Amino acid sequence: MMGYAFPVRVEAVFKAPDVPYVGLLKALDAVGRDQVYVTPSNRNNGGDHPAAFWGELLSTACKHKGVAGALTDGPVRDTTRMKALGFKVFGVQTSPLDINSRYEVVEHNVPAVIDGVDINPGDLIVADVDGVVIVPKAAIDEVIARVEEKNSGENLFRKAVREGMAPSEAFAKYGVL
Repeated sequence: MMGYAFPVRVEAVFKAPDVPYVGLLKALDAVGRDQVYVTPSNRNNGGDHPAAFWGELLSTACKHKGVAGALTDGPVRDTTRMKALGFKVFGVQTSPLDINSRYEVVEHNVPAVIDGVDINPGDLIVADVDGVVIVPKAAIDEVIARVEEKNSGENLFRKAVREGMAPSEAFAKYGVL
């Protein structure tokens, strides 16, 4: 998954609202193409309920808008359906419970923090099975240039080793491993 951060802020609620999902629907309407919908769990603000912050219906709504994916440090649900849909979602566990009567999205496209990492609107998020990286907006161009340079060296190393060069010699020549 790769896209630009669209963080939301959630707050714990302790009773059913008259109209559910008001803030969530506003955020879903606002998130755009190539963005990553980011939901910090807000566990330090009364948010200790194991409700899922993301599921298949949210994935369906976002996939068809061109949203790049979703990231949360909280639970997700409907994982089989999301996988079948091909929408990229990164969470920390699963729960069958949705956020209605448990959490409400109160702001969207605002700074957020997950695991002590600041995530600001427009930061680049890159994620795969190995983990998640947040690249601050101001550093995106420099980081991309460094990644391209490293990738080029790794490709030269791979080719050299496949063609019979000793790994130590390939490392000495290309400086990557």
